[in-house]
Amino acid sequence: MLRSDLIRPRLETREGRVWTRPLRPTYHYLTMASELTALFQRHVGDSRGGLAAALRDYEGDSLDYPVIRGLAAVLEARCDFASAELSPGEGDGPLKPAELRAALFQRGPVTGKRDLFTLMTREQALAETAIEYGLQPAQVETALFSDLAEEQILLEAGGPIAPGDLIARYNLELARGLLYWAREVRLRVYDNYKDFFKYIKLFKLMYTARPLAGQAGPQGYHITLHGPLSPFVKSTIRYGIQFAKFMPALLLGQHWQMEADVLPPGGRSSQPLRYLLDDKTELRTHFKASGLFDSRLEADFAAEFEAKYSGPRRKWELAREDELILVGDTVMIPDFSFTHRKDGRRALLEIVGFWHPNYLERKLAKVRQAGRQDLILLVYQSANVAEGEFEAASAGEVLTFTRKPVLKDVLAAVERSAVQPESQG
Repeated sequence: MLRSDLIRPRLETREGRVWTRPLRPTYHYLTMASELTALFQRHVGDSRGGLAAALRDYEGDSLDYPVIRGLAAVLEARCDFASAELSPGEGDGPLKPAELRAALFQRGPVTGKRDLFTLMTREQALAETAIEYGLQPAQVETALFSDLAEEQILLEAGGPIAPGDLIARYNLELARGLLYWAREVRLRVYDNYKDFFKYIKLFKLMYTARPLAGQAGPQGYHITLHGPLSPFVKSTIRYGIQFAKFMPALLLGQHWQMEADVLPPGGRSSQPLRYLLDDKTELRTHFKASGLFDSRLEADFAAEFEAKYSGPRRKWELAREDELILVGDTVMIPDFSFTHRKDGRRALLEIVGFWHPNYLERKLAKVRQAGRQDLILLVYQSANVAEGEFEAASAGEVLTFTRKPVLKDVLAAVERSAVQPESQG
């Protein structure tokens, strides 16, 4: 995450709107990105303080200092720093710098030269402490403050990164940093629901969701994220960081729009500004998308369906995770949907395999809350639940299987369960 002083110089505002000014991959900035990457690589093994001094020298009196510092912040976030550890001559485990300081300072006060009031010199104190711990005086000197941030050693600079990729990541950090000051974010999402809600859960964001007004079926959802400046939020700083971190998950989707109310510091108005983004943005995510299927069982089911029912006379179209079921303060995303090619009737299918008991308990609770007659459960016969539990929880049909699902039985259940989308609201 970039600090606010590195984001504000790259903001533009006009007529109640705000946006970030991305860095263009010109020759000048590509060269800068390449030089900074090389600088970090050269300082592997050096202290954080030494790296910071080198960055100050590189920056000099450049007017581009916000960009230099921003690119450096992105590179530093990729780095691995650690405190230098020393093992004592006797005893167990590495030495703790705080313990070493306590042992040394107990010998004080000291001076550079011995006089009538102080009989211990600094060199003597270092030498005696070194003997006590089985070290050399120079090792004591090095380890004394090694737990401080500026004394940490750069172990790894994050591996190679192309100059253009570094600039792209910097632009993403600018864009998501603006959400640190968001009051509310309104989203329209049309796909990739699994990853979207996975990251909402990971970052513990507060949200509300509903189908898009006037649309039936899986055409999209309106999702409101309550931002760090929302009246519902108390831990503004921590939640603000989590909130801004979420944005790359949005970029995993193919079709989406975002409208956010943000109030950047130092603005002339007390009214929030509108921050707009959509799927046409040039921003690139570094988050990894989930695989198409969660299990081999689901992949085999889809492959068998396509192999047997993919001809021109097929009645049902199979789709993967294209509809949400809103259940209380969370969502359920059925594994598959079946849509009739002529009349548009739909049924949903959830495959319940052999999972951990806690997972199955949560699944049962969601099924019970959903209360959907068009939701078919396909339950592995050896699933770790008592017999009849899913039948008792479900408002729809429950099928069981031993080795693999029987497609003709599933399609028969689809025929019986499918409804027009609007009938489910």
